[in-house]
Amino acid sequence: QDALPFRAIKEGDLYFQEDREVNLVELALATNIPKGCAETTVRVHVSYLDGKGNLEPQGAVPSAVSTLTDDLLKYYQHVTRAVLGDDPHLMKVALQDLQTNSKIAALLPYFVYVVSGVKSVSHDLEQLNRLLHIARSLIQNPFLCLGSYVRSLIGSVMYCALEPLAASINPLNDHWTLRDYAAMLLSRIFWTHGDLLSGLYHQILLSGGKVLADPVRPLCSHYGAVVGLHALGWK
Repeated sequence: QDALPFRAIKEGDLYFQEDREVNLVELALATNIPKGCAETTVRVHVSYLDGKGNLEPQGAVPSAVSTLTDDLLKYYQHVTRAVLGDDPHLMKVALQDLQTNSKIAALLPYFVYVVSGVKSVSHDLEQLNRLLHIARSLIQNPFLCLGSYVRSLIGSVMYCALEPLAASINPLNDHWTLRDYAAMLLSRIFWTHGDLLSGLYHQILLSGGKVLADPVRPLCSHYGAVVGLHALGWK
């Protein structure tokens, strides 16, 4: 009901509302309840899917979030072993299921963590390729909401595209194809999930441009920046 007091700052013609000090102790210990409080107008109902796709009642802690079920844990172990193992057919089957499975939302942070392992295997082109395949399957799975994990996936993909990599030392290693694939993946992530994070486009442009303008960087890094920027489109 009272008029709002405003103060002017000394540096310029700017006025701001002056907040009165609130004694939290008095407020907490007060016995009188303010009158005229509005009734609750927002009501929330939350339901969770457990690891087996069953609906859990409201208020229950989802088992897929609190602790992984045995089924999910086994799935995670089997898929990672299949993708990073020696059987190409098994790898193909695992990646296909990872791309279409509708009940693995609880495993998303675990698989994103696996993909972030690119930095520890920069000497192994085969493993780098397989980790990027996992990232691609996660991106293409329509049942997964990537959310903030998009940033982590982009970081791993850009590492493969822009960094010198230990595998690049040997001229016989075809790390160029890996960088092409990473650039394609970068484009796909951006155009399908770029709206999830603000400023993502400029972050990618800044990273690519910074590498491209750095004369100390090796040719392979410059190449990765070029194909990465090109994959985002001519604009």
